[in-house]
Amino acid sequence: MTSLRDSLFHLGAGAAGGLSPLLIRAMVASCRVTYQNRTILERAQRGEAFIGALWHHDLVFFGDLLRGSGFTILSSRSRDGEIGARVAHGLGLRTVRGSSSSRAEEALAELIEIARRGGCVGFVADGPRGPRGVAKIGAVIAAKLSGRPLVPMACAIRGGLRLRSWDRMRVPVFARIVARAGEPIAVPPDATRADCERLRQRLEDELARTEAVAAAAL
Repeated sequence: MTSLRDSLFHLGAGAAGGLSPLLIRAMVASCRVTYQNRTILERAQRGEAFIGALWHHDLVFFGDLLRGSGFTILSSRSRDGEIGARVAHGLGLRTVRGSSSSRAEEALAELIEIARRGGCVGFVADGPRGPRGVAKIGAVIAAKLSGRPLVPMACAIRGGLRLRSWDRMRVPVFARIVARAGEPIAVPPDATRADCERLRQRLEDELARTEAVAAAAL
């Protein structure tokens, strides 16, 4: 029975990985999108390494925006994470598997090494389970140890749908979207624990500010 359940799960995950990227592209294509600055894409296209940070509720839109860029993102080792990883791969993104309950330190070390080598890395600032809108410190640590700038990424959406999930995931369909990158945050290699906490709060504030600036343009 377990084997059958596993087989059915992997069949469903494979289908999601194949079909979801097409659905995401179609949904975003139905929207009117304005980019207030193109820092995100320009940096990625130039091969300039940086660490991007966004809120969990914006995963669908930014997954489409960054498709094919080779960005590496963290995906949990849960079954939901497996489905998310397959969708990400279908969008041309790379993944490192790990979560707070499994392989957390190893996964963070992998992301840091990728950034050091010149790859772009993305963090979901409020993590896979929240609390919503509260930044975790992982992206700050990665910026400190890799020497790469931390770039907040946010968007404002009018219309579309919202799921009844913990993050109120936004589904961009037939919506108006304004996207922008916030001010890059440099994390010194000798930053103390207190410095990192201050910069974590700055990241949280900058994500909120960037989304507010985008919302003012809707």
